[in-house]
Amino acid sequence: MTTEHASLPIAWRLYLPEIWAEDEERREAVGVPKQIRFQTKPAIALEQIWKALRDGVPRAPVLADAAYGDNYDFREGITELSLRYVVGVREHTTVWEPGEFPLPPNNRKGGGAPARDSVETGSIDQFP
Repeated sequence: MTTEHASLPIAWRLYLPEIWAEDEERREAVGVPKQIRFQTKPAIALEQIWKALRDGVPRAPVLADAAYGDNYDFREGITELSLRYVVGVREHTTVWEPGEFPLPPNNRKGGGAPARDSVETGSIDQFP
């Protein structure tokens, strides 16, 4: 939550690494409740955003760094919540304009592999 004057977290939760989530002895030794399961950080964030909206927090754009912006499910989840977002993405992340998607692969005949950088984009109107 942010204003012109300040920002503050409205949700927080312990991140439990997958190796800990799968180690019953370690979990028991430190008291991790059985109902806590492994989730990625983007999945946790999306769940917290959903809960905030359900609890009446006003809708606003979501800002996130590349650790979240590189995650397709996170971006798609924000879109499904009808929220706008501005996220960082790393150079290896491929994104398209709204309503555009990569064209289906070209079923080439002949030998050799297609060039790795031959991905084209097309309008959603091009798909059945």
